[in-house]
Amino acid sequence: MIRAKHLLRLLAFFVAIEVMGLGLAQANPLSVNALLPQQSALQHSLQVDVTGIPDNDERGSASNFILDFYVGSLASITSLKWDINLTSYAGSYLSEMKITFSDTVGNGITFTPGGGDDFDGTMDYSGFQNLGDLGQIFQVGIDGILRLEFHDGYKDLAFDEPEGMWNFGTLVFGVAEVPEPPTYALILGGLLLLSNSAKRRRAKN
Repeated sequence: MIRAKHLLRLLAFFVAIEVMGLGLAQANPLSVNALLPQQSALQHSLQVDVTGIPDNDERGSASNFILDFYVGSLASITSLKWDINLTSYAGSYLSEMKITFSDTVGNGITFTPGGGDDFDGTMDYSGFQNLGDLGQIFQVGIDGILRLEFHDGYKDLAFDEPEGMWNFGTLVFGVAEVPEPPTYALILGGLLLLSNSAKRRRAKN
C-alpha cells in the first residue's frame, strides 16, 4: 500500500512536469525566445548554412538547389532569422533571389532577402521576422520535412547559367514541435491512475 502511494505520487510529479511543458509550448509559441535553448524542449531552432548555394532558375525548376530537413511531424515554423551575403550576376537582380521554405507538397512561404534591390552586385542582408506577426506560421506535414528551395523570381540569363550565388551566411528557423504520442500516453495514463485512486479512496470512506 505504501509503495503504491509512493508510485502514484511519483507519477503525479512526472505528469505535472509534462503538463507544465505543454502549457509553455502553447502559451508562447511565437516568441523570439523560441530560438533560445532554455525554453521548452518542444521549441528549438534549425540553423542552415547557405554558403555556396547557386541561384539558378524559377521555382519548380529541376536545376534548383533543394535542402530537406526533418523538424518533427506536424511541427510549426514560427520565425526566421537571416544573416547572409548574396551576389546577383549582371543581367539579373538581387530582388529576384528567393528561397521558399515549405512542406514537401509545396505549401509555405517565399522569402526575398533583397526585396526592392532591382540591381545586380553583392549585398549583405540580416534581420529577424516572427511569422506570427504576419499570420504566416505554417505546419510541415506528417513526414516532418521542411523543404528549402533556392530559386529566382525571373529567368534572365541562359537556362544553363546561374542568376547569382548565396555566398555565405545562415538562416535560422524557429520550430515548435508537436509532442510525441508517448508523451500524451504518459499524461493520460497518469491522470487515469490518479482518478482511479481517488475513486477508491472515496469508496473506502
